[in-house]
Amino acid sequence: MHWPQGGPTLHRKRSLVRLRRITTATLATALLLAMAGTAQAQDDSAAPRAVLDGSQPAYATPAHDLGAVPAGQTLTARLYLGTRDPAGLAAFLRDTTDPKSRDYGHFLTPAQYQQRFGLATAQRRDVAGWLTRAGLKVTADTTHYLQVSGSAAAMKTALGTSIHRYGTAWGPTQAPDHNASLPAALAGDVVALDGLSSPAGASPASRRSTAPATGADAHCSAYFGQLPATGQPPAYGHPVPYTTCPYTPSQLRRAYGAAPKGATGKGRTIAIVGAYGSPTIAADANHFATTTGDRPFRPGQYREHVDPKGWQVSAACAPPDAWAGEQALDVEMAHGYAPDADVLYAGADSCLDGDLMDAEASVIDTHAADLISNSWAEIIHAQPGHLTPGLVAAWDMLFQQAAAEGIGVYFASGDCGDASPAAAATGMNCDPQTTQVQAEFPAGDPWVTAVGATTLATDKAGNYAWETSMGDAVSIRPNGTGDWAPVPGVFGFGGGGGPSDFAQPWYQKGHVPDHLAGGHRVAPDVSLAGDGAMPVLIGYTVNGVFQLVGYGGTSAATPGFAAIQADAEQEQGRAFGFANPLLYSMAGSAVFHDVTDQPKAVGSRPLTVIQDEGAAAGDLRYLLYTLGRDNGLPATSGYDPATGLGSPSTDYLRRFATHG
Repeated sequence: MHWPQGGPTLHRKRSLVRLRRITTATLATALLLAMAGTAQAQDDSAAPRAVLDGSQPAYATPAHDLGAVPAGQTLTARLYLGTRDPAGLAAFLRDTTDPKSRDYGHFLTPAQYQQRFGLATAQRRDVAGWLTRAGLKVTADTTHYLQVSGSAAAMKTALGTSIHRYGTAWGPTQAPDHNASLPAALAGDVVALDGLSSPAGASPASRRSTAPATGADAHCSAYFGQLPATGQPPAYGHPVPYTTCPYTPSQLRRAYGAAPKGATGKGRTIAIVGAYGSPTIAADANHFATTTGDRPFRPGQYREHVDPKGWQVSAACAPPDAWAGEQALDVEMAHGYAPDADVLYAGADSCLDGDLMDAEASVIDTHAADLISNSWAEIIHAQPGHLTPGLVAAWDMLFQQAAAEGIGVYFASGDCGDASPAAAATGMNCDPQTTQVQAEFPAGDPWVTAVGATTLATDKAGNYAWETSMGDAVSIRPNGTGDWAPVPGVFGFGGGGGPSDFAQPWYQKGHVPDHLAGGHRVAPDVSLAGDGAMPVLIGYTVNGVFQLVGYGGTSAATPGFAAIQADAEQEQGRAFGFANPLLYSMAGSAVFHDVTDQPKAVGSRPLTVIQDEGAAAGDLRYLLYTLGRDNGLPATSGYDPATGLGSPSTDYLRRFATHG
């Protein structure tokens, strides 16, 4: 994030002023108002203060302090707003999302939510008044935040902290020199401060949860074990087959029982939130559908909210065209699993939290969709860290609003196993700045459904055969010769999960073993096919050429599961909204495949495949994957932190709809 350097530029212009007669009465009134404003400003500075914990990042230490930024430097910040009745909201959400409650499914409209739980007009006016009296200008006023700009001196007056420059190992940074504060009378009205910290090496809010594509000239099997990798050395004393060809949507629908006539998501809308937007996505999705034997979008079935003029492109995010594959994956999986559902793509102006929150809120505030799929993830515990407790709280409030309105929010659990430093040392889609074992965010939030991924195998007839956890240990043949090394290989890719920073929600109690939870919310909740070793097929335009490629990750699983939920909602004829309480009420039943590291269907033999990356990969053309080896997250019978409750069985749609 960047702020303008130097002070504001003043523009002088002539203006016509309408003169009016000043009477003694009007003069007295003006003086009283001015005196009241002065008194109030003095009260702001002298009144008791409430601290916004975590608004000073850990790297802002005296040892690295380079001094305060110039008093006249223009700064910008966002202050995220709270709710008028936190206790009432918590009680309402429990009643409306618990299938055992008589008020289950009695959702609010966006207007009803704001009237009942949003900050009252007077509260918002008080927050704005505090900021403007300090000399700041409100540049954006939404139901979620106030954005302000002004001099560093004015920021100090309002927030009770100076903004300093810091020299760190990640380059020059800017941050409050201690936690910001606000008048105690406004405590709870503001929950987070964002925008005043700028670590050069900070992680963006979104790391796309996607595996690399597979080469176009590769060998692959029509089903697991069909094509032996002739000429390649054995592994664990046994010959190894080539991995399966990337699964088409029709194959995935058949495997998970979403193929019966009528289960198509008709009448439902799936929103996808991502960064930026591809100019060819609509044509790509239609081309892909017809190429794979499916129906293209009907006119108006696919819509998007994308504004290239507002894009914020920086080194913190991959460039917009690098997101095209992710968008194609999300849109085509949603359409593939629910061919008749409407799809709305909301493209954020960048991959940073503030812009992604704006995109998410644009769907929730207008109830523009029944379900929201998010194929991105980030970590809370990092060095340097950027996710403050307040920012996490702001996200959580947005998800609670969605739950109150009957909107189901689905998040990818990430592709780095337990997201530990050990996993990040070799993992292909890990954040190297991680500092500890952790569930990725927002998947670990208790008000979203966290979707993990599995490795799916089908039989000769195309039916479900077995699944294991998405956890790939990768071995190579150095210089393209000799035996595989090392065996079982190094961790390369695996579904995210484990305990989060949140307290254990009621719906997980009794279903998630205590030794896994330790009193915390654990992710994921459910899983679906997504392993990059046995990928799904997508199509999109690269450098002007449409191509079919294999992709994987929890990015593939999340829009797929959201679409299956759209199918279930169509079967039931109404929205389920936040699905977790209903999902856990069916824990251990036949609606889920109980996914384990070693499926009973394959015995005790290690699960291995060889992936042919194509001739362009040179000496690394052939990779050996040992499956079911997620880093730090074993998949066992019952709930586990690798696959959650499991994946939907072929009976899921009928029985889930019946339970709902």
